[in-house]
Amino acid sequence: MKERLFRFKRFNVSHARSSMPIGVDGVLIGAWASSRGGRVLDVGTGCGVIALMLAQRDGQAVIRGIDVDLPSVEEASMNFINSPWRERLSVDCVSFCDLDETETYDLIVSNPPFYDAGMKDLDTARKRARHSGELSPESLVCSSESVLSQEGVLSMIVPAETFHPLVSLAADNGLTFARGCFVRDHHGSPEKRVMLEFVKNVPTDLNFSVDSEPAIQHLTMFESNGEPTPEYRRLCGQFYLKF
Repeated sequence: MKERLFRFKRFNVSHARSSMPIGVDGVLIGAWASSRGGRVLDVGTGCGVIALMLAQRDGQAVIRGIDVDLPSVEEASMNFINSPWRERLSVDCVSFCDLDETETYDLIVSNPPFYDAGMKDLDTARKRARHSGELSPESLVCSSESVLSQEGVLSMIVPAETFHPLVSLAADNGLTFARGCFVRDHHGSPEKRVMLEFVKNVPTDLNFSVDSEPAIQHLTMFESNGEPTPEYRRLCGQFYLKF
């Protein structure tokens, strides 16, 4: 099999075998997610790029990747071993729904697969997320509270149209919407993705609103001439070689 190697400024990632090869969404959430040290869980780690980015960003974070796909786990393991942060990175072949709830995490981050069925019916979404092993935005929102530490954060990137359903679902599952960032390719193009963060046990004196700044931000990635915008460069500049 021909090796596929993606080169970043401080590490390289092989993604020939992974069920989740490197894409823009993974790099965006790896650069944007809250970095606050402590224990981090990368759910559906794939080749491990998000975990590696967080290891670079935060020298105090201890990061565990999990995935149900064994080839992905094996590839992520090699990527971790070949990185400068091998002592703080680990990976296991385990489902998110099978995690030991006695182990908690300060940050859960994911670029989850998206399943359209069920998002129009929150009751269906809750049932599916709670009673099946599939990884989806709904399953993360419904199940993260039990494995998050006090004031822990859930961070993910999802299609933009799922914003309001997920915020509502999170509120019903012990999580408070903290911040979001809608993403579009160019000025004038539709916003196709949104990055979301939810917090467990937010102090009651803090007022997070889904309709007010600075909770909601907007990111345009490219200028009309194809050059990265200043905002995109600031977000991903420590990673991409071309930035």
